[in-house]
Amino acid sequence: MSQNDHPPNLRAPPPGATSPPSHVQKPQIYEVFHSPKPADDAKPHGDNGEAQGGQQQPGPHTRPTFTEGIQSIKSDDFLAVHKMPCAREGFLTGIGAGAVIGAGRFVLGAGIPKAANWAFGSFLLGSIIQWEYCQAQRMKERAAMARVVEVIDKKQAEKKAKIEQAMRLREEAEEKARQANKRWYKFW
Repeated sequence: MSQNDHPPNLRAPPPGATSPPSHVQKPQIYEVFHSPKPADDAKPHGDNGEAQGGQQQPGPHTRPTFTEGIQSIKSDDFLAVHKMPCAREGFLTGIGAGAVIGAGRFVLGAGIPKAANWAFGSFLLGSIIQWEYCQAQRMKERAAMARVVEVIDKKQAEKKAKIEQAMRLREEAEEKARQANKRWYKFW
C-alpha cells in the first residue's frame, strides 16, 4: 500500500488562527503532511537490536517485500485503473510512444511481429516514465500546498495579533482620554 493510498490526516486551523466568519457554515479543514518516521521508534527493541520475540516484526514504517506487494493486488484493481491519479497521462503517453515507435520500426523494414514488440515495449516504457513523472509532480505540488497553508495560517495569526494589538492600544488611548477629561472635583 503506497503513501498515496492512505486517507490524509485532517486537522482544524492552528492555534491563534482566526475563527471562521459567521456566514461560513462549514469551516475549512487542512491536510497534514507528515514525514515518515524511522522504524526504530515504532516498536520496542530487545538487547540484540531486533524486535522483541527474536524476529523482525513489520512495523507501520517498514518497507513491504515484493511478494507482499504482489499479494496485495486484487482483481478489482485492474477494473479501477482509470480512477488512479496519473493513469490517464501515463496511458496516453504510452499509446503515443508505442504507435510512433512501432510504426517507425515497421516503416524502416522490421516485420510486423518485431514492430509490434517494439510498440508494446515503448508503450510500457512511456507509460511508466510518464506515470512516475506525474507522481513526482503531485508530490511537489502537495509539498508546495502544505507550505502555502502553513504560510497562510501564519499570516492570519499575525494579522489577528496586529488587530488585537491595535484594539488594545485604541482602548488604552480611549481610557487615557476619559481619565484626562474626568474632573478632579465634585459638586456633591
